[in-house]
Amino acid sequence: MLEAFTHDPSPSMTFGIDRLAQLPGDVMALVGPAARVLIVTDGGLMATGLPTEVAERLRAAGHLVELFSDVRSDPSAASIDAAAARARAICADLIVGLGGGSPLDVAKLAACVAVADIPAEGYAVMARPLPDKPIKKILIPTTSGTGAEMTRTSVYGIGEGRKVWAWGPTLKADLSILDPMVTRSLPAPLTAATGLDALVHAIEACTHRRATPVVEGMALQAIRLVAGNLQRVIAQPGDLEARGRVALGSAIAGVAIDACGTGIAHAFGHALGTLAHVHHGRAVALAMRVALPWACAARPDLYAPVALALGVDPRGTTDERELAMAGATRFEELLRAVGLPVSLVGDGLGEADVARLVTVTVAVENKPMVDSNAVQPTDEDLVTLARAILTAD
Repeated sequence: MLEAFTHDPSPSMTFGIDRLAQLPGDVMALVGPAARVLIVTDGGLMATGLPTEVAERLRAAGHLVELFSDVRSDPSAASIDAAAARARAICADLIVGLGGGSPLDVAKLAACVAVADIPAEGYAVMARPLPDKPIKKILIPTTSGTGAEMTRTSVYGIGEGRKVWAWGPTLKADLSILDPMVTRSLPAPLTAATGLDALVHAIEACTHRRATPVVEGMALQAIRLVAGNLQRVIAQPGDLEARGRVALGSAIAGVAIDACGTGIAHAFGHALGTLAHVHHGRAVALAMRVALPWACAARPDLYAPVALALGVDPRGTTDERELAMAGATRFEELLRAVGLPVSLVGDGLGEADVARLVTVTVAVENKPMVDSNAVQPTDEDLVTLARAILTAD
């Protein structure tokens, strides 16, 4: 029996090769002429010249533009507060988030913090409602992985690096622009890590305890798009067709997780980020590598469709469990094929950290993801999974 559900509208999204060229018109349509615009980006992207090019394009159209690039991977609450302060100082009409998940998350929450007197840390783990009327925002992802351009979540760090999140409808973009052209400069290791992040999003969404038929359909299509094209993007960086398909897969997966959430791989992944600043995409992929076969064994009915979407040929078996497990094998094959480092020794983590990893995985900021997982882990399962993640090679 299907249960009742509501699917909230997603942010307006536009896609196209060289779509970014139309940004001045987008700004005009959203906030009018001579708009005061703050572009939030990061230092790595600044080095490519893209943010400066975007700023000049907007200035040529009559808009007043400033750049904010004090954003690092796994951004801090302080960075969000600084971006918000800059937006206030220029009386920004619009914030443009340009970059990977970190600049987009900073842009989203800064647009809210800028109109209130409460700093970013005050919104951690839904401690209080977000402001009702944030600064308008356009989000332009330059990676294909986080799906942040399509979600109402911002992930950031507080204190000594504790990874938390803010959530609310006012974090949604007013417009998201997908342009495969702007992902071309991303190095292969980051292309791999972010692409696998998108794949993990899609797998967790379609097997989530709150998944709906709408979510399942989107998530399975996202798996097909990413799994079918990620290796091609790594091998042929200039292949805009493949890049476009991965970008769409990432965005669709973002819509899917926005509707229901993520699962245990993200709980472990966030914990790895807290403990050792492991890149988010790599962290969740390493967690999924271990969690997927464990979950397939318990619920092959849920994971057999995932295997098919990953490209497993069903003609070799009529057994649902065997098919599901073949999907787990396919995920690991893809992870290794794109060159993702599996060992965490270089990150300073090992078997001695099992208890720490479990503790952070079930901390208040991560426990909802564990509780939402289709297969519920016992305490023994958590220890076993943590050990497998930390001792992989």
